[in-house]
Amino acid sequence: MNIWVRRLLVSLALLVWAAGLGWAYWWFEGRYIKSFERPAFFQAEQVAPPFAPGQVQVVHVWQSNCPCSAGHEAYVEEMTARFAGRGVRFARSGQYSTVGLSAGLKELPYWPIPEVWADWPGAPSIAIWAADGSLAYVGPYSDGAHCSADSSFVEPVLQALLDGRAVNITQQDSVSCLCDLPAVEKSIDERTRQP
Repeated sequence: MNIWVRRLLVSLALLVWAAGLGWAYWWFEGRYIKSFERPAFFQAEQVAPPFAPGQVQVVHVWQSNCPCSAGHEAYVEEMTARFAGRGVRFARSGQYSTVGLSAGLKELPYWPIPEVWADWPGAPSIAIWAADGSLAYVGPYSDGAHCSADSSFVEPVLQALLDGRAVNITQQDSVSCLCDLPAVEKSIDERTRQP
């Protein structure tokens, strides 16, 4: 076989291989990779907290298979343990199943997202009520894919509420790392979903 024919065949094979790789990447990106850091508008009507009023209450809106949750999980565990020691009560929402949840989140009672919050922007996010039962904060933990005590929006809110100061952040625009929440599981008995 002529050297030019060999070079042509090798070039064609490399071109087909490169085109196949490009198509595979395009397909994978379109199917599995999407931008999770997106603008979101949090707005929540006043609803009763998960427990009887009398202490500050927090609901973690969570989804364990969300890439954004991985950057918040260690902080959420640590923050929950620290503020629970100061009398704050915690529950979780979003993902009913405990599969894939960290040990700390598994222990929390499940509180279903109220129907009036059906358009909740995504997870991971949080809702906080003052001791009198009024909604004080709804929104993300922080403005990025990772959260710590230094970047948290939550800690200043909790500290203000524990100090007896009023907080009212129930509408806000943010750019946050969020995943869409799964559809609410209708088949679960309501009695098992209440804390």
